[in-house]
Amino acid sequence: MTAFHPSARVAVLLVVVSGVVLRFITASPLWLDEALSVHIADGDLPLAEALRRDGHPGLYYLLLGWWLEWFGGSEGAARVLSGVFGVLTLPALWCAARRHGRVIATTTLCIAASSPYLIRYSTEARMYALVVLLVTLGWLAIERAWEQPKAVHLAAVAVVSAALVHTHYWSFYALGAGVLIVAGAGIRNRRAGPAAAIIGATMAGAATFVAWIDVFLDQIRETGTPWATRARPTEIFIETLQGLGGSFRFEGETLGFVLAVFAALGTFAVGAAHGDTIEIRATVARPMRTPAAAAGLGLGLGAAVAILTAGAFEARYSAIALPFLLLLAGRGVAVLAPRPRLIVSVLVVSLGFAISIDEARRTRSQGEQVAAAIDGAIGADDVIVFCPDQVGPATTHYLAATNERRAFPSGDGWTVDWRDYLDRATTTDAVAFAIEASDAAGDGSVWFVGGVGYRGVDSPCGVVNGQLDAMRSRHNVVQLRELFEGMFAIRYGPR
Repeated sequence: MTAFHPSARVAVLLVVVSGVVLRFITASPLWLDEALSVHIADGDLPLAEALRRDGHPGLYYLLLGWWLEWFGGSEGAARVLSGVFGVLTLPALWCAARRHGRVIATTTLCIAASSPYLIRYSTEARMYALVVLLVTLGWLAIERAWEQPKAVHLAAVAVVSAALVHTHYWSFYALGAGVLIVAGAGIRNRRAGPAAAIIGATMAGAATFVAWIDVFLDQIRETGTPWATRARPTEIFIETLQGLGGSFRFEGETLGFVLAVFAALGTFAVGAAHGDTIEIRATVARPMRTPAAAAGLGLGLGAAVAILTAGAFEARYSAIALPFLLLLAGRGVAVLAPRPRLIVSVLVVSLGFAISIDEARRTRSQGEQVAAAIDGAIGADDVIVFCPDQVGPATTHYLAATNERRAFPSGDGWTVDWRDYLDRATTTDAVAFAIEASDAAGDGSVWFVGGVGYRGVDSPCGVVNGQLDAMRSRHNVVQLRELFEGMFAIRYGPR
């Protein structure tokens, strides 16, 4: 791979093509977050009103809504949009890494093409593949504007900055890191003019967020992250490693650890190996100062805010740092001598593809299974209960029956209203909820769809289930499985 022999080029091409194909393959039905994306983007409520209840900016949902209008509302169509973002990330990342040499660029491209993280979020109807693409494009735009602070390059910085703040709120930390890095470079290199122009373009793009500020303030006051507990420093570190590996299982943790080791090597190695020796210093290697600072500052700012405000952290939030981490890992592999580099590259790519294929064949949710079971036996007067409401979207997306639906603590299971969620879950009378559902069904049956492990609602949902059990005969229909989003369904027969 060092000399780029034709056989090496063919191997790289096979890796890239395989990575592209895997970005469009998954066997799983939609799970909660994906179903929410589709229902919000394609729903009856105005987008701003729907997202007041959900807690995200609007750009991805707007794009998804247009996409579904053009290509239809199937789960495959909804996911293809993320696949397109994932594919576009590869040439963008190649261009960013190419500035550090062809070997580093090629190694980074192979790691990115086989990355279980990037493949996973390219197959999900969520905004994280778009976040990675925009961060990579922003990186390129800032570097070009630094070299040539022309209007067209500054406009690109502003456009990408605007797109980022309207895609995910953690993007603010990426932009903050970018502003700090550019300001520092301007001071060190005595280039205050280009630095000020880039920072101004970044701020101008971010300023478009004022159009969304009213919704954002409502989300801060009423929505938050009720589905998760307060982030802890070690949790953030471990989940980032697991995110790099694309899985919470042993294989994913192993790959995440390996990539982290090589990212550290890429950060501190002075240069390529001389024989069997690699020189490492305690300071960041000059070529890697910007990507290392971007990754560290972006995640560091986000983690600090999450910890101080009792916010949540999920591995997917590391999307704001992923392009930089992949470049650091790519350089870490590239500094090895040719034979070890080839061996490590083959191992990393092989493990990445193995994890991705394993993930692609896994079912993430039982929602489609539950919907099929209900549709196959539901009566005209039956009522469907979702407890908690979080098991509703992935089920109602596939449900053909038009029977009355009730979700705890509120709604009909089509979406989830996250506003004051835990307060509503604890103050809603679970016994009364069950009795009202039973009365609504009358001589029909009540279908109870539930799950476990949902913060704040497991206990009241147990009360709802128990009350229905006390009033009606119980028939287990779908058994709970150990999945990412496991569910069970019970039919409580006529009284």
